[in-house]
Amino acid sequence: MTEQRKSGGGAIATKYGLIQGVISFAMILAMVLTGIRQNWLSTLVIAATLIVLMVLAHQEFKRTHDGMMSYGQALGSGTLLASIAAVVKSIFMYVYVGYINTGFFAAAIRMQQAAMAKRGITGAQAERAMSLMAPVMTPVGLLVISLITGVIGGFIVALIVSIFTQKSDGSSDGSRPPG
Repeated sequence: MTEQRKSGGGAIATKYGLIQGVISFAMILAMVLTGIRQNWLSTLVIAATLIVLMVLAHQEFKRTHDGMMSYGQALGSGTLLASIAAVVKSIFMYVYVGYINTGFFAAAIRMQQAAMAKRGITGAQAERAMSLMAPVMTPVGLLVISLITGVIGGFIVALIVSIFTQKSDGSSDGSRPPG
């Protein structure tokens, strides 16, 4: 049991992070293949999946640690889970847009241009907007943005989820009393 305590938190977060990364990529891939445009609802579904998996990871952690988990442990575990998920999803997206669907960005640019034209944005203003998006519209740009948003978003989710999933013994340092 002592050995499991030393490595259990990272292993649990890694397991659930890998699951979240694969699920997130699968959801994004399904949207791309069906032509569904990513919006706030799809982002909410992915975030809800992250919350559920984070809660499950925290429950598993508590089962292997005598029902205890400090806020710091919960936050660390949740952040690690989200970071691993972001890395997995980002690598899959990089491979997908860089090697499998090489026309991904051309289609995305056409969609953005059509959306801007629909809002009445044309000419120099549209060109300026597109030039600002150009660095992100590459496999490496997508990889970097996905990593940054995944880690920061996951950290924010972990901050909130950890409030509800923590369970400490009441001591100030988070350690268990002797006995």
